[in-house]
Amino acid sequence: MTLAALLGSMNAYALRCGTNLVDEGDLKIKVLQACGEPVSREVIGYVDRLQVGDRVRVMNIEEWIYNISGNYQSLEFEGNKLVKITAVR
Repeated sequence: MTLAALLGSMNAYALRCGTNLVDEGDLKIKVLQACGEPVSREVIGYVDRLQVGDRVRVMNIEEWIYNISGNYQSLEFEGNKLVKITAVR
């Protein structure tokens, strides 16, 4: 297998907290267990998800900020699911 194939199969971005790794798709409880409490938690919006029939489910969009080794990381959750990890510059 070539290096390009290996890199193509890797996730776009994951966050290492000590010896633990969190990735998009993880639940909040896993992130808390792996990384502890964030330095900041904010509700930054809402998202509607269409359910069966006419029912709509509204979920919070939250941003958690972690300071990992002097570098700030933004973790975005929709409901209970981690959807985006971004380095804060």
